[in-house]
Amino acid sequence: MEVKGKSVLITGGAGFIGSHLADEALLRGAKRVVLLDNLVNGRMSNIEHLMKRSEIEFIKGDVCDFDLVKKLVANADIILHEAASKLVFSRDRPRLDMETNIIGTFNILEAAKGTDKRIVHASTGSVLGSSISGEMREDHPHNPTTPYGISKGSAERYCQFYYREFGVRVTILRYFHVFGPRQPHDGEAGVVSIFIGKVLQGQPPLIFGNGEQVRCFTYVLDDVAANFLMLAHDETIGHIYNCASRTRMPIKKLAEMVCAKYGPATPLVYGEARPGEMLRPIPDTSKIEALGFRESVTFEQGLEKTHEWVKGVLNAGSAK
Repeated sequence: MEVKGKSVLITGGAGFIGSHLADEALLRGAKRVVLLDNLVNGRMSNIEHLMKRSEIEFIKGDVCDFDLVKKLVANADIILHEAASKLVFSRDRPRLDMETNIIGTFNILEAAKGTDKRIVHASTGSVLGSSISGEMREDHPHNPTTPYGISKGSAERYCQFYYREFGVRVTILRYFHVFGPRQPHDGEAGVVSIFIGKVLQGQPPLIFGNGEQVRCFTYVLDDVAANFLMLAHDETIGHIYNCASRTRMPIKKLAEMVCAKYGPATPLVYGEARPGEMLRPIPDTSKIEALGFRESVTFEQGLEKTHEWVKGVLNAGSAK
């Protein structure tokens, strides 16, 4: 589906990935872009640069509000469903995690039933767990190790059911370890930004566990491009796609690299392993690559862009 001239609804639109999707939708000529966000995880600073655009409408609201979702979906041609609870919060707030990830997704699908709306549902490699050997394809058995993985896996099943039973035009896109500008450096998720933020403030990165856990770092604009790739190919409807870079790196190596580049170098600090943390969530990405998906920004380039963004945020904060 072409984006030009269409109305686009982005749930989680003030979030890290959602705000970049909004940028791209405008670049592609969307006539209207509605950003729905409850601002639990999203930040208005991510979309401040967009708020004077006539095509943009921001709505503070929740995907769990069906009446609101139904109204917004009715007025949209394309729905990019990014709203989700965060993995790191799911053990402490499992009910919020379940409601946002399952009920929120259900509301989108139910509102789109009987229409020709086009949906890209953002999922996660956390539904699969860790690979014991080799790379995990899209049909690999689910083995989640967190409430987040369980709830996002359930959302995937709802998407597949609504496609089979009601013809809802939804594609599932599984993200793996997204990083880049606008990912908070001061939270508990987004290890690249967090490590850079620590080092720039003269603090050592904190590594949970032994640091041998592997991550497939994928620059945010490549995930954005993947969303629009899904929209451009109707044959993706009803399917799941693993979306990840081929950069696979242990957390310890990332910490060493960040310290070396943006130091001063400092001894690494280790903490207790996080419960449920996946050690090797390595996907097979051949399915999305067959559609033409490629890493367009190298890890080193993405790391420097993220560094410049974190440095800018820290400098702005110190100037206040």
